[in-house]
Amino acid sequence: MKYSILILIFIISCQKKQKFDKVKDDDTVVTMSQIITDYDTLIKKVKYKGDIDSYDELSTSFRDSNESERTDSIMKYSKIMAEKYNYENAYFDYFDALLRKNEVVINYDHFYHVDISKVSPTSKKQVEEWLKKMLEKKLITQQQYDSVKK
Repeated sequence: MKYSILILIFIISCQKKQKFDKVKDDDTVVTMSQIITDYDTLIKKVKYKGDIDSYDELSTSFRDSNESERTDSIMKYSKIMAEKYNYENAYFDYFDALLRKNEVVINYDHFYHVDISKVSPTSKKQVEEWLKKMLEKKLITQQQYDSVKK
């Protein structure tokens, strides 16, 4: 009886493994927390080539990491992509990370409700300067710029 149960468990586990291997072979599933290319390669492509796909992959992996790591890393590389390579999405990524770092909630559907009045003077100046850059690049309207509570 004992051996019968062990054999039955072995057969069931083999069948499950075969099903898993079949799914793995047919459809490779990549979760958001998996990074396809190593960080060093992605970072070099972002910093020296302005590679958008590498930036998107890197920023996606950063979003899966802890809050402080995510914010600082996104700010660093999004600023490079925005200022050096003029990648529009990076302007918004940087702005979003900057606000998150200062615990300001942003909803782009309700951009008019962004309130930076309680942010430290240094950070407030940084947010305002970044908003000016976004306005100059025509990524936001004058009305949106003016509506941010300062």
